[in-house]
Amino acid sequence: METHMIQYALYNGLPVMGICRGAQLMNVVLGGSLHQKIEHFYTEETNNVRSILPRKSITVSHRSHLRQILQTGSCVVNALHDQSIKELGDDIGISAIENTGVVQAIERRDHPYFIGVQWHPEYMPQSNTQQNLFRSLVHNASVRNHRTIERQMGRE
Repeated sequence: METHMIQYALYNGLPVMGICRGAQLMNVVLGGSLHQKIEHFYTEETNNVRSILPRKSITVSHRSHLRQILQTGSCVVNALHDQSIKELGDDIGISAIENTGVVQAIERRDHPYFIGVQWHPEYMPQSNTQQNLFRSLVHNASVRNHRTIERQMGRE
């Protein structure tokens, strides 16, 4: 069912934000694959800290939608996942990465709002940067809804 919802949203230009498993599913639906376990990315120095608290530094791609949304080129995020994106799906780009090489965010640049993050921004309500993800999702959904209403009323 989730697969069909992602495909429907893509086909109809609906905004999509995937969190953790949702980001992974977005990638797989478009033909990508996952690392089933991510321990091999980490050493004693780069310990894989699983925490609801922000503990992992990520770099956000300069030309990404995510960078425009977060309004920063780097931030610290939480991590609760054991899997991560391995091979990218069709038309998927990496929008944030950990210094260990773990993909932390993906997006489709040809879509108005198709963003997946490995971390859990919903657990960081104190972070204005992270709340920008939700603000942007709501904004994109309302703009899309407004256009749909205009089209139905013949005003476009």
